[in-house]
Amino acid sequence: MIQVNGLKKAFDGFVALNGVDMHVEKGAIYGLVGPNGAGKSTLIRHLTGVYRPDQGEVQIDGENVYENKAVKSKIAYIPDELFYFMQADTMEMKRFYEGIYPSFDGKLFYRMQEFFPNIDVKRNIRRLSKGMQKQVAFWLAICCKPDILILDEPVDGLDPVMRRQIWSIILSEVAEKEMTVLVSSHNLRELEDVCDHVGIMHHGKIMIERSLSDLQ
Repeated sequence: MIQVNGLKKAFDGFVALNGVDMHVEKGAIYGLVGPNGAGKSTLIRHLTGVYRPDQGEVQIDGENVYENKAVKSKIAYIPDELFYFMQADTMEMKRFYEGIYPSFDGKLFYRMQEFFPNIDVKRNIRRLSKGMQKQVAFWLAICCKPDILILDEPVDGLDPVMRRQIWSIILSEVAEKEMTVLVSSHNLRELEDVCDHVGIMHHGKIMIERSLSDLQ
């Protein structure tokens, strides 16, 4: 599903990625773990086609990701720092996502509204709490019905009840549609209950890549 081979990236002489190799199978929940500064976010920006590799390959289903519209349409990405248009409410962002993702499911959007009862869909998203902004991001991403969901520090700002609910929704999508999930975190304990494979990243490389049962 996701294949990264010999990926290298440098910024003004600083080597952010130094020969990353990674493999994520279809339907897996893959935890990318490492301390801050290990290169996790830089790797994710290659997986989502934001950065062009200096060296190496980043492929999804055998196709390069960078500047590949068809491949990108299969990916939903929730970054650590969320972005919404200045005056947008949830309904306006829904219409924006519908224009980008051909697979966006409007009926699913309204069915899922019951899981997020505290979200005022007509209120400017930037005026919502950080936790509510993240809930909107999950809501929209799931409705895109992506083949791959990429999450960077996904549950920061969410209370324990909402964390469990979000993971329940994600695990249901994995079970029903074989959605592939890649989760980045600096906390392995946070991922132990949900991931089946883990890659441990340090100094711009994935040092260990194992199933969670083998790693334990």
